[in-house]
Amino acid sequence: MYNILRSRLLVIIPAAVVIAILASFIVASQFSPKPTYEPAIEIQGNKKLIDFTLIDQNGKPFTLSSVKGKVILLYFGYTNCPDVCPIVMSKFAYVLENLGPDADKVAFILVTTDPVRDTPEVMKRYVENYDPRIIALTGEPKAMIDVWRAYGIYVGYETPDEEGNYYVGHTAFVLAADKNMVIKFALTPEMPKEEYLQGVRWLLSL
Repeated sequence: MYNILRSRLLVIIPAAVVIAILASFIVASQFSPKPTYEPAIEIQGNKKLIDFTLIDQNGKPFTLSSVKGKVILLYFGYTNCPDVCPIVMSKFAYVLENLGPDADKVAFILVTTDPVRDTPEVMKRYVENYDPRIIALTGEPKAMIDVWRAYGIYVGYETPDEEGNYYVGHTAFVLAADKNMVIKFALTPEMPKEEYLQGVRWLLSL
């Protein structure tokens, strides 16, 4: 009888320990603080990203709604941009590098404002200089104009120089949307890379 009772006790005690550990883990997860973030440019009104289909850097059709379920950062720029675009791309790369496994839960998207020069091949080489996981999109000029208009993006072309080079003026902000494609805030090139990372982590916690 003693041996039986002792064997039962040895089974019960570890089970009780396991239950206590699980309970403490559940309580800790329930009360652990979520990432906090106060957007400098908050977008109110539950406005959603407008769906579109363009061509990605691999020459394949890409529909924006195909990444619904992920956090989305959407930026309009071009590969010959001398200033703000490289800044934004470097911040995209910084966030991707620092998210770890959560990077797969975020779609970083560059939509060109210069479809004539920004072919899929050109865009592929461009984003690979930062992070190949960035999605780069281009298309026929008419398709691009439709997308720009849908998002209220200004695009203006300067007169080409003697070598055919030209500058493209464009709206330069990043739209940040949650997993349901609801736009929560905007980021600018001037904001620090840490704010980009903090904002993305906050969106992932929603």
